[in-house]
Amino acid sequence: MSMPPEQTDRAQPAADRSIIGVLRDPISIIAIVSSAMLLIVYYHGSDIRFIPDWAQRARLNWFGLNFLCLFIVPALITKFVLKRTLADMGLRGGDWRVQLKYAALFGGVTIPAILIASRLGDFQGYYGRYTWARTDIPLFIVFMIGWAVYFFSWEFFFRGFLLQALGERFGSVAIALQTLPFVMMHFGKPEVENWAAILAGVALGWWGWRTRSFIGPWLLHWLCSAVMIVSVLFWS
Repeated sequence: MSMPPEQTDRAQPAADRSIIGVLRDPISIIAIVSSAMLLIVYYHGSDIRFIPDWAQRARLNWFGLNFLCLFIVPALITKFVLKRTLADMGLRGGDWRVQLKYAALFGGVTIPAILIASRLGDFQGYYGRYTWARTDIPLFIVFMIGWAVYFFSWEFFFRGFLLQALGERFGSVAIALQTLPFVMMHFGKPEVENWAAILAGVALGWWGWRTRSFIGPWLLHWLCSAVMIVSVLFWS
């Protein structure tokens, strides 16, 4: 049974308004843009040919892509869509006493676990691909600085942008909401690390939620990565 023309005319604007309303909702924009950025990062190409070989070896192409997608783009959304500052998204020091408490708590658990895990075959194979670092220490230092930029982008995105923006509407449930894509971005890494990402996502999310800062999670996340890489490459 067809709808009379006059009813069709009335229904169409209502549907349009509904679509426009969704696109105007900041949470919808965050979901769409965030999904696009994560897909770009996850399915990125392995090479960017216009940069030197040494920069590709140090993964500066990968670090740069993550910085663009997970920091620059969300920062623009923060300013022009959410009308918030980067400090609102966690780019602040927070209470240093609380930061140190969480750093000691989570670091005291994760660092020993990483030292043990670095002896496992899966981790040896995955992180052992950077064998060039053993003979090129200056480039290895650049490489580790690049990892710091990389994790800064990740922690801003997950424990800053997603956590704080979603938290305004969903409260502490945002800890779970940001953990899900965080875990999915670990697919393809050693299986133990995939499972550990669940605990890490919740723990770092809680840390960022309590302190309203991603700085502590960023520094610990980078330190954990550095310990794993150094342990695999130099203490095997």
